[in-house]
Amino acid sequence: MQICVISGSPKGEMSVTLQYVRFLEQAFPEHTFSVVHVGQDIRTIERQEEAWDRLLATVQECDGVLWATPVYCMLVPAQLKRFIELVGGRNAAEVLSGKYAAALTTSIHFFDHTAHAYLHAVCDDFGMRYTGFCSAHIQDLQNEAFQERLILFFSDFLEAISEQRPVQGEFPPLPALFAAYAPKSPPAAVDTRGRRVVILHDAEPGSDLEAMVRHLAACYAGPVQVAHIRDAMMKGACLGCCRCAFENACVYDDGFRAFWEEHVVPADILVIAGTVRDRFFSAAWKQFFDRSFFNGHVPTFAGKQVGYLVEGPLGHLATLREVLTSLVMTEKANLAGIVTNEPDPAGIDAALHALAERSMRLADRGYIAPPTFPAVAGHKIFRDEIWGGMRAIFKADDRYYRQNGLYDFPTWNYAQRISTRVTSLAMSIPAVRRDVVKNMPHYMVQPLQDSIEKSTVLAKRRAKQ
Repeated sequence: MQICVISGSPKGEMSVTLQYVRFLEQAFPEHTFSVVHVGQDIRTIERQEEAWDRLLATVQECDGVLWATPVYCMLVPAQLKRFIELVGGRNAAEVLSGKYAAALTTSIHFFDHTAHAYLHAVCDDFGMRYTGFCSAHIQDLQNEAFQERLILFFSDFLEAISEQRPVQGEFPPLPALFAAYAPKSPPAAVDTRGRRVVILHDAEPGSDLEAMVRHLAACYAGPVQVAHIRDAMMKGACLGCCRCAFENACVYDDGFRAFWEEHVVPADILVIAGTVRDRFFSAAWKQFFDRSFFNGHVPTFAGKQVGYLVEGPLGHLATLREVLTSLVMTEKANLAGIVTNEPDPAGIDAALHALAERSMRLADRGYIAPPTFPAVAGHKIFRDEIWGGMRAIFKADDRYYRQNGLYDFPTWNYAQRISTRVTSLAMSIPAVRRDVVKNMPHYMVQPLQDSIEKSTVLAKRRAKQ
């Protein structure tokens, strides 16, 4: 069989993900692998008709398509995202339609599932027959047990093609939305009280998003910075070179860092406004998110109130919503709200004003919602990966984690270790164990009840003051 490998890495032959493909080539010598480096060659593919035609011809001739890509910022790299936009924009999906497809990704397992869901949905949109994915840690190929799993994954993919196995789609087509938002005069504007409000967007002239951005800005009484992300003057997307790991300095010499420090860093309230392109924000926004990796794994939104304006069918895009909400939480910021143009247009004005009012109220109170699984799990992944080996290169991350006590391994809590050991020994005494089992609910809530009693005393003291 002939397998077309769509490589999303900007590093081409030096891609970590591509090494997994090369392993498969050795393991399956009877099959032909044709690699198209859309991540590395996206500018050429976009601008040169000949390169675009060659790529389509390679896809046309293949029996199956393997998407091979690293995970950048909870999704595929911006370069691959742009290629997917081109397929839709140039009506080239028919070349992919009917092809069997699978995905192979490499990462540290931080939001690899959203990258897989996105690729699966794109395949469904293109009429492809998606058979599954293999998610590898960047170092898994060194493990023989994983090598066997990788071979089994690819064998199943090949069998699906040879058997012409039926595949049901999982993601239904997205509904079409029509521009219909006509903003009216906002109610009394919300006093910003000296706080910095920044709205970043990629709106097209005359679009619903442009109208939403303009109306939201009018909902604040104080000055609001409104900037199009093209003003960042990015020369290109993230290269995955990791040269920023030492001192948080990007290899690009363009206007992105200055734009970031002018708009993002000082913002108390940051609003990100984007239009849905296929099933995510635009490739330009994805490039913006990827380029922010020059900050490493430092939570650069920490303490901010973040809001989103979305032009597009967000209600049908669970993966996009998960990425947007989780990005805020993992950055130790607070989600002030999301406003889209998909509900009744008459309610958008009120929703925008409510976002302005809530973002200011929560900023005044310094409220950051307690973390849930995405942030807790993300912290543990980064902590363990940085401590476990990445700190040799990611020096800036290591300094930040040390200075902020983020190497919070539970084994360092010696009081807890001693208490756990004593309790464990006590549990070996039958009488003690019977008592604990019998009164387990009491032992579980007793420390919390003690905290309630202490808080009551503190409340009474504050009342007297």
